[in-house]
Amino acid sequence: MTKDLFVKKQCVPCHAGIPPLNQEEINTLLRELGKAWQLNKEGHLIKEYSFNDFMEAMFFANKIAALAEQEAHHPNLIIAWGSCRVEIWTHKIDGLSENDFILASKIELL
Repeated sequence: MTKDLFVKKQCVPCHAGIPPLNQEEINTLLRELGKAWQLNKEGHLIKEYSFNDFMEAMFFANKIAALAEQEAHHPNLIIAWGSCRVEIWTHKIDGLSENDFILASKIELL
């Protein structure tokens, strides 16, 4: 799957019991996603975006919020002066799913 295919896909509802992606799958998808996305110690996708001031960061966060509602997949956002930190994972399976990479690639388009 390429990054472009991520963007064309929609997040699909996930339910408990579905296994999270394994490390090999995560590494492959992370390389395809690129754009400085990383994994934190909990295994969640993270990226911090920099801006010139608080309002630019808030504007970006609001765009993410609208996208998250559309996709029915909601990241954690930390907004501070000049930055917006995005953290994505699939809560129901306490790990990463394809939905997380779909959302991350769509955030990159914002």
